Amino acid sequence: MSQAFITYIKENYSEEEIPLEIGAGYESTKYFSEHFKKMYSVEDKSKFCNLYHSNYIQVDLDANGWYNSEDLKQALPTDYTFIVLDGPLGGFDPPFKKQEGKIFRSGFVKVSWDYIKKDVDIIVDDIIRNGYDWYELEVVAFLKNENYSCVDKGTFCVCSPLTK
Repeated sequence: MSQAFITYIKENYSEEEIPLEIGAGYESTKYFSEHFKKMYSVEDKSKFCNLYHSNYIQVDLDANGWYNSEDLKQALPTDYTFIVLDGPLGGFDPPFKKQEGKIFRSGFVKVSWDYIKKDVDIIVDDIIRNGYDWYELEVVAFLKNENYSCVDKGTFCVCSPLTK
């Protein structure tokens, strides 16, 4: 997580907001748990769960490397106010082109698009990461087609629905 990302969150989201972090970790989850009164983190790796807050949603990955769709759908909360897409790693069956061996988040729109809230900001992290950004940029392109306004912030992109 870049300093620009932290600054953006501090300046644009109050502590009352409730992030849904897709892909937990050490740094981002720690920061979010210190800034927000409540948050959710979706994660498949147990080593990242229950480190900083009590609202982790552990969901195994399916055979394609994405969160198990039915498990995620059942566990997903309804009170989150924005989404941070920062995982999972892996997966080889997106709605776009197949390229093995890349950090791969375009599956977000295939796995969870039907049941996530559409009236919230979606922040796509890691849009510039040494050639591993192709999939993140595909998510941004998808969101633009779904009537989101997306603003490139350097290492991340903030996509807001044009109608809330």
